[in-house]
Formats: sequence, structure tokens, C-alpha cells
Amino acid sequence: MKKLIYLVVAWICLALPFAQAQSVRGELTIGKSSDQKIEVKSDNLVDLFIDFRKERFPILFSFQGDGIKSKEGREIIFFEFITEVYHNGKLLGKNSRNPMPYIPGDMIIGTEGFDFISLLSYNELTRGYTKESPGKMAPGSYQVKLTAKALNAKGSLKPATFSFTVK
Repeated sequence: MKKLIYLVVAWICLALPFAQAQSVRGELTIGKSSDQKIEVKSDNLVDLFIDFRKERFPILFSFQGDGIKSKEGREIIFFEFITEVYHNGKLLGKNSRNPMPYIPGDMIIGTEGFDFISLLSYNELTRGYTKESPGKMAPGSYQVKLTAKALNAKGSLKPATFSFTVK
């Protein structure tokens, strides 16, 4: 009987920190989808940037959390935004932003929250002709993966991916 009591007490002591751990769940979407094929107007990156700025392709960030109250009673969680850009299946670049605090709910994140514009504008494909043709994207298929990683919390948010072709 004593062994059973010790076992139960040990289990409670081990399980209690996990029960109080911060956890998040949610997703990033481009419009209403986490995997979006978009049509670009031209090979000029400025046109793509304008489409995102005018919310033709809004980046929606939505999350909920459990146990995320700070000592001050605020529901805040820090997220690091990670961007990966691929051209014809090959990684062109990857970048992450310094963590920022967010509160649970739904919000639109501007293109500035992720670095896909800068990764598309200056990379190994564009370095040679940036002066002659600034903002031009090389022909081919592109895929951009956007990830929001919660710091000091369990769980994850479903990443968003959008792809397009430049002719």
C-alpha cells in the first residue's frame, strides 16, 4: 500500500508541471488556405509586394493558448517568424525575425512580419542583375513557407505555404 501511495504522489509531482505548461494551437493562412497557389501579375517583385500590402493575399495569424498568463495576468506569448523561399525546389534563403509578443486571437500580419520580399529581391539568382533590373524575379516556380514558432510553449501552429510561377 505504501508503494502505491508513493507511486501516486510521484506521478502527481511529475504531472503537475506539465498540466500547468503553456501550450498553443492555431495556424497561419494566406487568405483562407494554409497552402495557396497564387497568380502573379508580372516578374516584378513590386507587384507581388503591392498585392500583399493591399491584402489581395492577406497573411492571417490565428492562435489560442492554455496556461499562457504571465505573472502580471496578461495572456502573452512570444513568436518567432521564420521564412523559407524556394526556387524550382531549391532553398534560396531562410530567415527568422526576432521574437515578438502576441495575444491570442486572429490578426493580419503584414509582409514586414516575414522576410519573403527581401529574400526574393536579393538572392543568388538576382545578385548579378540587381542594378540593371531591380525587383525582377528569375523565371521558374517559387514556394514560400511561413512559420510562426511559439517560444517557451508546447504545441505548434500550422505553417502557411504559397507558391507561384514566374514566366
